[in-house]
Amino acid sequence: MLKKVSFILAAAALSGLAGCDFIRFPGDGGPTPSTPEPGPAIPPGAPGPPPPGAPVDNPYGDTGDTTPDTPVDGDTHATDPVSGDDPATPPDSDVDAPTDIPPVADPVDVPPDATDTPDTSDTQTDPTPPVGDTADTPVTPPVDPVTPAVPEPAPEPVFSFFAPGALIPGTGQGSGDQVVHAPDMVFPIAAAPAYLQSQVFTFGGGVGGGDQCDARNYAYPWRDNFCETRSANRGSPLCPVEKIHQGQDIRVGTPAQCSTMRSTAKADRTLHEVVAAEDGVISNVGSYSISLRAGGRIYKYLHLNMAKLKVKTGDTVTAGQSLGFVSNDFGGSATTFHLHFEIVENTAEHGWAHVPPYLSLVKAYERRENGPGEQVEQNVAVASAPIVIPEGMEIIE
Repeated sequence: MLKKVSFILAAAALSGLAGCDFIRFPGDGGPTPSTPEPGPAIPPGAPGPPPPGAPVDNPYGDTGDTTPDTPVDGDTHATDPVSGDDPATPPDSDVDAPTDIPPVADPVDVPPDATDTPDTSDTQTDPTPPVGDTADTPVTPPVDPVTPAVPEPAPEPVFSFFAPGALIPGTGQGSGDQVVHAPDMVFPIAAAPAYLQSQVFTFGGGVGGGDQCDARNYAYPWRDNFCETRSANRGSPLCPVEKIHQGQDIRVGTPAQCSTMRSTAKADRTLHEVVAAEDGVISNVGSYSISLRAGGRIYKYLHLNMAKLKVKTGDTVTAGQSLGFVSNDFGGSATTFHLHFEIVENTAEHGWAHVPPYLSLVKAYERRENGPGEQVEQNVAVASAPIVIPEGMEIIE
């Protein structure tokens, strides 16, 4: 029985719908109905007013002008051409508007340079991450500006020397060989100041006269005298002529010490110690010389105090070991207080030959003095005429 009543009600509802053009409901998007003419009241929940008896153009009774509104006083909105509604006016709603809506806040002024786009002109990042930031990117701490290191000043020269081969003008022609033949050797004088120079053509040398203890003999710059003129028939393939000086003369100490040595008995002269240039073996002891053999070199020392010699033939010595003392022993011949130092080397071109010791001595002295030497220019204004050796004088070493 209940099913039959429901069926009858549904059929009646469908019959009512058939008599309407369409059913309206709130929010269906259709034109807004106008207020109907006074008439019988429509019961709540009814589908709408009854249809007119004859077709009409406007079944809802709208009488508004369908011509679009003309903007007035700068108003730029227009009436909808289909519905006739003003789009600026919200459509009517069956739902009552809430009365407790808070007032709209005034727009916040935005600084003129504010923008939603991040400013990428400044690429510097905040070195301190925000709290809670779990980014894996390591943060580089700020680095203090580094003050450029001031370069160390060049060390002051501890001595000066003329170029190798630059002999006293008129005393011979120097060697063109500019090689450090013994780069690691120890300087042959243990500690005293040393001055490389000729012992024949300086004060007290026999050719120019004067006194060997003259203060001018104990001053820099050094001067080479390998290949210097001699009367004895001695030579070297590295010298341009024969009858030459085969080593380098080294004056030692001070003018005052020179005077002290002169006043001391010959056998007791022990002021200035002479040392081994390299590890090696004493290969020969002569009347006024000793020879130290070290591999492919032989170092020869002349004019030591032979009475106070500290080594003998066959002794093994180490670099820097004491060998004896500076004197003027020369087998009965006269000479000044100095050390005559030679390097004889087994060369590929000439076999065993005397080689220039000058540059090897320069480097060894720099190491001993812990400072550089300074090469200076020779005075070219000095006369270069040959110095005449007095007749009858024989210069051997």
